[in-house]
Order: sequence, then C-alpha cells, then structure tokens
Amino acid sequence: MGDAMIETIEGALETLRKSLQADGFDLKVEGFKEGVVSVVVVAGPDACIECLIPQEHIKLRIEHRLKGLARTVRLRYP
Repeated sequence: MGDAMIETIEGALETLRKSLQADGFDLKVEGFKEGVVSVVVVAGPDACIECLIPQEHIKLRIEHRLKGLARTVRLRYP
C-alpha cells in the first residue's frame, strides 16, 4: 500500500508542485506512515526566495489537497 499511496499523494500535489517549480522550488513527498505524510519544499539554485508563500499557507494548501488521504502533514521548509 505504501508505494501506491505515495503515487496517489504525488498526483494530488501535482498542481501545487508546478506552481512552486515556476519559482525554482520543488515539492517532494518523503514518506507516508500511519496517516502522516512527510513533505519537503526544496529550493533549487535559481529559486526566488521572495516569491515563496509563507509556510503556513503551503501547509494549508497541502492539507486541502490531501483531505481524506492523510491524517496530518509534516512539512519541512527552506
């Protein structure tokens, strides 16, 4: 179930990932265990730090997209 769930989570986050990539960031799912998904926002070499929305807003967007898939989200942020 782990790999299939990760793929489902990745798919649910694709739109958000693309908007972050436009500013030089990426969104990576690190794992899923017992209803907790671990996600990291990664800054690329040309990332626009001033363009990145606040951490709490990204977390809310992730939680909204994963509603019904994950109990909670752990987010690491640059």
